[in-house]
Amino acid sequence: MWIALFKTLEGLPRYGNGPDIPEPLPDPRVEMYNFDISREHWDYVEQDFISPVYHLCDALFDFYDADYLNAEQCAKLKSWLEGRLTRDVPGYLSSIYEKLLEYTIQAVELNTGIMVEL
Repeated sequence: MWIALFKTLEGLPRYGNGPDIPEPLPDPRVEMYNFDISREHWDYVEQDFISPVYHLCDALFDFYDADYLNAEQCAKLKSWLEGRLTRDVPGYLSSIYEKLLEYTIQAVELNTGIMVEL
């Protein structure tokens, strides 16, 4: 599981509706954050993150699948995360939500996007 922040979209290969992660990594155009969510928590993640973000951002998040969010979608996710982080967040999700917020802020500022694989 990972989140990728695209620092630029210039010169990146395309995959579907967005850029693809260049290989080999590391690459200065992309910043990666790796994480893991225990299978026992997947139902909660589905309810707390995947479903609301699917409806908010029209994102196709699912386990073992990656989706790209452009700057406009990142702005929506940023607002959602700011509100969500004002309420209790289980420990296994707090660092992920905080990194997502950091990356969505940067993606909006850079007019790029993020890719998330759960």
